[in-house]
Amino acid sequence: MDEEGTTVGYWNDRGSWVALSPFRVIEKIGEDEVANAISRRRRVNDAVQCLDHRRERIKRFFHALDEYVLRGPFLIPFYQYHDMEQSISMVGDEYCAAQLQGLEEDIYKVWDDLNRGAYRDESHSIASQWLIPTLLFLLKGVVIRHQGEVRDSMKTILHSGDLYGLLIREVDRQDPFVLRILRQLPPPYATREQRQEKREIALMMHDLNLTVGSQSTPAIRFQEQLENLWSTE
Repeated sequence: MDEEGTTVGYWNDRGSWVALSPFRVIEKIGEDEVANAISRRRRVNDAVQCLDHRRERIKRFFHALDEYVLRGPFLIPFYQYHDMEQSISMVGDEYCAAQLQGLEEDIYKVWDDLNRGAYRDESHSIASQWLIPTLLFLLKGVVIRHQGEVRDSMKTILHSGDLYGLLIREVDRQDPFVLRILRQLPPPYATREQRQEKREIALMMHDLNLTVGSQSTPAIRFQEQLENLWSTE
């Protein structure tokens, strides 16, 4: 283990390879530098774990809303919210939309923290491998869930699952949902596949905006901004 390349070390004045123990490595590099490197690695790992956790939460809330809509009012005479950290079974679209907004805010804070800190070397890989996939997954899940309540003259047939209306079509804001984070990212951060997925979501929104009852000024503006995202690619 004392040969060159098998461990950390250096060549001495006599031309011999000197292997260093972990403690000697720290002494040679400097304790402060080692501590900074460890802190940096821990901060990056925390960001990745946070993004992974948020994606799983998003998936659970999508599933919970789908369950609520598909089971219908006849199979769910009533439902209760239990401890949402332990069990997410069925939720209505307004509650789901509020939770997704909170998760999007959490993701924004994670990225803003990385972007403001000295983590620019890591930000590219984190954005490409974790941030962008999570945000596109969230946005697509919202866009495809655009079904409002279905009723006949007497009763509700299907519950509303209109996340699109609650988070995009009916919301006029300067920092649009999800898009406010995506447009902070330089074009090179997105892979070819991610750019293609972004175009497909924009096309879905285009089709919705051509549907009677689905158009709105905020939705059209959102679609246009999404189409122009990473336009310098």
